[in-house]
Amino acid sequence: MLDVDGLTVSAGPRRVVDGVGFRLGRGDRVGLIGESGSGKSLTALALIGLLPAGCTANGSVRLDGADLLADARRLDRARGRDIAMVFQESLTALNPLVRVGRQVAEPLRRRQGLSRRAARDAAVELLGRVGLPEPAAIAQAHPGRLSGGQRQRACLALALACRPRLLIADEPTTALDTTVQAGILRLLAELLADDRYGPPPALLFISHDLAVVGRLCSRLLVMREGRVVESGTTAELLRAPRHPHTHALLAAARATALPGPARPQAAPGDPAAPGGAAR
Repeated sequence: MLDVDGLTVSAGPRRVVDGVGFRLGRGDRVGLIGESGSGKSLTALALIGLLPAGCTANGSVRLDGADLLADARRLDRARGRDIAMVFQESLTALNPLVRVGRQVAEPLRRRQGLSRRAARDAAVELLGRVGLPEPAAIAQAHPGRLSGGQRQRACLALALACRPRLLIADEPTTALDTTVQAGILRLLAELLADDRYGPPPALLFISHDLAVVGRLCSRLLVMREGRVVESGTTAELLRAPRHPHTHALLAAARATALPGPARPQAAPGDPAAPGGAAR
């Protein structure tokens, strides 16, 4: 499905992502892990053509054989429809002046050609699917009226609106409280196992926290200073890491419970419930 080869990102004369390559097939769950500044988020932004001003990408990002970096029109068609992204900070990902339901409905109208009413109804259904209480009321709310966990669930609904084949989650739980974080991870695991709406998307999950990635992903890529320094199955890297940086990440994770892949733990309370998520 997605084949990344020799991906580089430059910020002026400085190369901040250097020769990254990996493959994602249908249903894969891959974690991209590294410390802050390792280049993992820039890698993700390069995949969907949303690099910040002053950054340029080279190499190849092939989706079903078509090189997205060489075809801006194909990349634009793929963004949101084939590849969707959930960002770390929901307050900046959502337009604070537009009601949540309208934001979720917009890609349904623009990408799938739904009527205004059909898109509105589908948006409410999506908000319910991600576990938001009273989704019709949530659809009428502005993002600032929601808690942090509720906003991140709304971002998930927005990302899933066009049923993408690849979901990129860029540190989607970092800004949330621990219990809210557990609820979002549990939701992601449930959505990735739910085939009632068609084949679930593949996942590229980005984090600096090995304990978090280990809950969802079956394969890991470890980045340091813009390069992938180690890759393998989650079980292999947790059992016998080879690179010193992977050792360091594992040592940091040992202070927390480190469950096996795709086994998110239940939160003591459902953060989707009214008042259940901290701002």
